[in-house]
Amino acid sequence: MPTIAGLRLEKELTIDRTFLNFFFFNDYPWQRKTSQFFRLTCLFASLLTHYSDANFIVVDDLGAKVEISEPIKRIVSLAPNLTELLFEIDAGHLVVGADEYSNFPTQASSIQRVNNHSIVNYEVITALQPDIVFAWASGNGISTINQLKSMGFKVFAFEISRLEDFPGVYHRLGVLTGKIGESKKMTNKFTRQLESISNRFSKLEKISTLYQVWDAPLMTVNKQHIISEIITLCGGENIFANLDSLTPIINIEAVLSKNPGVILSSGSQEAEGKLFRFWQKWEEIDAVKNKNLFVVPSDLLARQTFRMLTGAEYLCEFLDKVR
Repeated sequence: MPTIAGLRLEKELTIDRTFLNFFFFNDYPWQRKTSQFFRLTCLFASLLTHYSDANFIVVDDLGAKVEISEPIKRIVSLAPNLTELLFEIDAGHLVVGADEYSNFPTQASSIQRVNNHSIVNYEVITALQPDIVFAWASGNGISTINQLKSMGFKVFAFEISRLEDFPGVYHRLGVLTGKIGESKKMTNKFTRQLESISNRFSKLEKISTLYQVWDAPLMTVNKQHIISEIITLCGGENIFANLDSLTPIINIEAVLSKNPGVILSSGSQEAEGKLFRFWQKWEEIDAVKNKNLFVVPSDLLARQTFRMLTGAEYLCEFLDKVR
């Protein structure tokens, strides 16, 4: 049975390197910090494509080894981004259960609901008899993942914390679902689009930026958050990049001190009006004085899927309006 140590088989097999060559041997600025572990994981996943008739092991983002002994035909997805990613690689028909917020694409809305942000219906999951459960490590949490494992379910945990994580997630989803070709297409599409955004915006005049996650309490993101990475990609400077917490609580005095040129948030058209009403009393802030307050449409930045790059395009265009 192949494991990560199976890299020695490289000399004995003709490896399909289309995915690896495209991603690893082009020096895009956003990918230079790709870890050695990620490289090995992707090579390992490439090796697995040659073991379609045998058991194999895939390592998830919590470091757990998940053994696959037969084709996966029934999937429960516990997070809306995972459901959407499966549809992106043409594996949506395998999803028999999904979380309450899996609403994109529209076909996802008809899938049996099994959980929301606070409650998991283990009885429904059991009745669905999934071959595997896909979980979002930070979103669903370790306790839910461990509970499902204790009930005998195969659970595979994903986590996307940086843009460079997408190709590895696509490839492992492709390996697990038998959609290798489709996952390569999505990887190439994602990489090309990301490179295009970087080429157009990353070297433009820097704009001091506040990204507002919430207003009560006032919350933002630090440099470890993927939204902060997108701000940088667009030529912005996150004014609270160096705070310790991933989503720190801040106060108005701190914002006044930093004086951002742009204030951004996510949500509906109603959210844009709410954003203006919240900040209108502090006209000494450049973003408020110049009416540089913008809202990226709902879900585009909140869900780690290909549509996150659509959200990035919005964010980049908003910053470009200020230049």
